[in-house]
Amino acid sequence: MIQNRKKILLYQGGRDYNLDKTFGLFKNILNTYVVNCFESVDVFDNNDFFEYDTTIFFSQEGKLSTIQEQNLLNFIGSGKGFVGLHGASASFKNNQKYFEMLGGRFISHKNLQEFLVNIVDKKHQITRDLENFYFKDEPYCHDFSMGKDIRILAEAQYNDKDEKNTEPIMWIKDFKKGRIFFCSLGHRTISLKEPIFQTIIVRAVEWVLESQD
Repeated sequence: MIQNRKKILLYQGGRDYNLDKTFGLFKNILNTYVVNCFESVDVFDNNDFFEYDTTIFFSQEGKLSTIQEQNLLNFIGSGKGFVGLHGASASFKNNQKYFEMLGGRFISHKNLQEFLVNIVDKKHQITRDLENFYFKDEPYCHDFSMGKDIRILAEAQYNDKDEKNTEPIMWIKDFKKGRIFFCSLGHRTISLKEPIFQTIIVRAVEWVLESQD
């Protein structure tokens, strides 16, 4: 019965295109859960959203008030956890505590291109048995100076002659009693139709929810 299914709060604030389509794709990917979509940070004004079991941020830009930020962090830290995709690391640029929770802050991206995603941690349940794969996306670069104890699951080399360092693509960390997952992929709506990306999203949600068991 539907009341026995876990509930996911999908936040898509700041995105200005294909919101209904991406919402539909998320519902299809996570069809064993109840997924409700919100586009305004007003949902974080009070603790009513604590009825949800976890949240996915597929967002872009925006600003959280001090109260909204604290409510969100209380929700995550209570054991609810957080799944961030693509623009989630480029959202709320003035909210330092949000980035301390997330573990990294977007600083720039290169032109849309296809690149190899290298799975560096094949023991974790999110990436276990996954093979390296090519993906067309915006290659994100992050500042990790505010992050603590992130565990990198996958990384990429963007083949820039001047910048040969690898960039983390997926990572996890703990935040109080909650689990954090972030993946920088997902610029294109069609990405949500890619089986590998769908697998990663499903496994990430499962892993985050385990912190409540």
